[in-house]
Amino acid sequence: MTLISAQQTKIIGDFSMKATSYSAKVFEKSNLNIYYQFKFLKDAKISENPREGLCVLQIGENYSKFSDTKTLQKDSLFEKFSHLESVSTKEMNQLFMYNPLWETESLKSVIDKKVIYQKRYKTKYEYEELQPEFKWQLHNESKKILDYNCKKATVKYRGREFVAWYTTEIPINNGPYVFEGLPGLILDLEDSQNKYHFTAVGIDKKPMDIYLRNDKEILKISRAKFREVEKTYHDNPGAFHGKALNEDGSPIVVKSKPFPYDPFELE
Repeated sequence: MTLISAQQTKIIGDFSMKATSYSAKVFEKSNLNIYYQFKFLKDAKISENPREGLCVLQIGENYSKFSDTKTLQKDSLFEKFSHLESVSTKEMNQLFMYNPLWETESLKSVIDKKVIYQKRYKTKYEYEELQPEFKWQLHNESKKILDYNCKKATVKYRGREFVAWYTTEIPINNGPYVFEGLPGLILDLEDSQNKYHFTAVGIDKKPMDIYLRNDKEILKISRAKFREVEKTYHDNPGAFHGKALNEDGSPIVVKSKPFPYDPFELE
């Protein structure tokens, strides 16, 4: 008997299925990696205790990628398990251990000034756009982060207001997610509602693959279409978790409690 526990996100009992394929495109190696503690307050009305995760900004010569470290760990397992004939309860539960808090992967190219995004709602979706432009306001305030002298800047981005702290001691035009456009690396970023907060907690120069999954099942769509999918998922997440059929073979309309829809990008 196989049992999937929603509370524990764990498979109990005997289970076996064909191993899924794994395919990824490596763009280059990173020469600098910045690790950010990510705090996310899902609903200020319910809890003042934010959820916490760890993200990494991998920077190379021509590309940079921002993602949750658990996404990288999960992909490593997917690649490993793809060489097996089948996966069992053991392998599936290993995958369930790595659930990213920051679910969007973004890859920026300095060559064509484009950003490719990937995010999974049962199926992984991908879209791309030109690198957003940020109209920063610079301020005289300063503080130290990781022993680097940082200066303050503010900006409005797609419906939210953000405060950033950047350091000219690392003269790299980059930061968390797609944020850039300052005369130094962004080491801290927080929105005005204190819902999203990225703080640099470590830096290393270990070469890491800057890659994106390119499995055949990935659906490439427009940003407008992706936002429709995102809204639909939050309105009825149960519709994304498999299909059920009536005795006559007609599909059962799965209804479930909606999730609050308050995306990082409001516009």
